[in-house]
Amino acid sequence: MEITGVRQHEAWRNKVMPPVERVAEGMWSVPVVFPGNPMRYTLAYIVMEDNDCLVVDPGFDSPQGRIDLLAGLQVAGVTANDVTGILATHFHTDHLGMARWLRRWSGAWIALGRAEKRYISAFNDAREEISADRSRMQTWGVPEDRVNEAALDLDGLKHLKQLADADLRVSDGEPIPISGGTLVVVETPGHTPGHICLRDESRKVFLSGDHVLPRITPNVSLEMRGDPDPLRSCLESLDRIQEDEDIEVLPAHEYRFRGLTARARELKSLALARSDEVLALIQGQQYPTVWSIASHLHWSRGFQSLGGLQLRLALSETAAHLQYLRTSGLEHDVEGLSERCVIGAPL
Repeated sequence: MEITGVRQHEAWRNKVMPPVERVAEGMWSVPVVFPGNPMRYTLAYIVMEDNDCLVVDPGFDSPQGRIDLLAGLQVAGVTANDVTGILATHFHTDHLGMARWLRRWSGAWIALGRAEKRYISAFNDAREEISADRSRMQTWGVPEDRVNEAALDLDGLKHLKQLADADLRVSDGEPIPISGGTLVVVETPGHTPGHICLRDESRKVFLSGDHVLPRITPNVSLEMRGDPDPLRSCLESLDRIQEDEDIEVLPAHEYRFRGLTARARELKSLALARSDEVLALIQGQQYPTVWSIASHLHWSRGFQSLGGLQLRLALSETAAHLQYLRTSGLEHDVEGLSERCVIGAPL
């Protein structure tokens, strides 16, 4: 892999915000702070085409995030009022979060992938949702004194409900409706059910969202009402990426690089190795649960250090591997792990 975002890489290593950068003709990367998260920032992208101004993944909505995005627009020679389109590669708060605020300024349309689901916020009664999620955590074997920490909370659910809805839905192979039509949708489900990437052949860039990142393995979680087999979807999406190695990858986190196909293959290999690790733990435990397996897996920060959202993501990712093993015809090997244990409490 060739690191092309040298200043971004240096900033990542030094744990500081990278600069706004012009990454191609009419295209800028803008770091937008992601408060209280180890990822630290989201890389939003501004795309200028004639009279159109598109913002891709505007970032998490916070006072500093708004300042960051406005500063990036200023470098590109425009203001929030000039934005004509907003696209999020997926519905997570660090991507779609600022879309509602930006639309109020500009009246711009908001687009998501055709298959994207806001499954985490697809509820009517927040308290019932919390109760169902707590039951799932208990089914997963989470100790009683950690259930509240791992389960969804009321404030978080209310925040998700406030995310903007899409005005447009875009599909695989379809150009984004801005002047020139050079940005084309690539559907890459896995990280979320309707995650999309964008290919721009004229600029030789590939906006990868969270599907392919240069250093970390993006989280793939099994969630209520989400993709019933998200890891399988992710692996299939990685198989679909066969790009010219000269194309530059513009991810939503970390830094720019070249070597997309090789990195996609590496991510698939790492995921399959993780599933092998999970399978070995199942076979070695008399009464395996999501918790008992997750707590024995290798985590970069160590399982004991995980808390809050990071703990939840670790458990949901482990559950995704368990579901993948179940749907891979390994019934005998996972017979000690019931379907209820993997999926959790029914809704």
